[in-house]
Amino acid sequence: MYDESTSAPVSKDAIARFVEQQDWISPRVEKAAQGVVNSAVDSLGGDPLRNFLYGQWMKVPLHAVLTDIPIGSWTATVAFDAIGAISGSWGMDTAADAANVLGLAAATATAITGLNDWSGIDKPAPRRIGLVHGLLNVAATGLFLGSCFARRSENRSTGRALAALGFLIITASAHLGGSLVYEHGIGVNLVHEEANSAT
Repeated sequence: MYDESTSAPVSKDAIARFVEQQDWISPRVEKAAQGVVNSAVDSLGGDPLRNFLYGQWMKVPLHAVLTDIPIGSWTATVAFDAIGAISGSWGMDTAADAANVLGLAAATATAITGLNDWSGIDKPAPRRIGLVHGLLNVAATGLFLGSCFARRSENRSTGRALAALGFLIITASAHLGGSLVYEHGIGVNLVHEEANSAT
């Protein structure tokens, strides 16, 4: 695996490997951020809360389930925006606005479960990928939130542009999320271990 002393990349995926090599991100910052998350979870409920957020109660990684909601909603937002721009349909504009709000509402729960998953990563490579994944999600969510305000201010062209940019960022973030799951096994191992111990 990734050697913290040499910063040797381990991911086979080119984008994830590029993220691993971003030495401007200090391991101390990563670990400090994990400590903050772990302290918050400990103060709010400890291991029972942590296991709930992992999804052990449903035998399925909860973060992976929730990610479909904001990603799907924001995909629909961009699609409805495109159709509305071409057709001039008020109905498509309304649908885009509603899908955007749904994505924003779901993003909070998705972020909480993702932070919980990330706080338990001890290997440097996926820890760094997860940090960048989270930062990209924050940026994308900020853009969709700005899009929401622009739409409410009747500046639909700006709202559409912000949503399109947010969608590009969330797509890159989702790619890194896939690397974490399928290449590094993040977010699935604890669920599998708990399920196996119960059999």
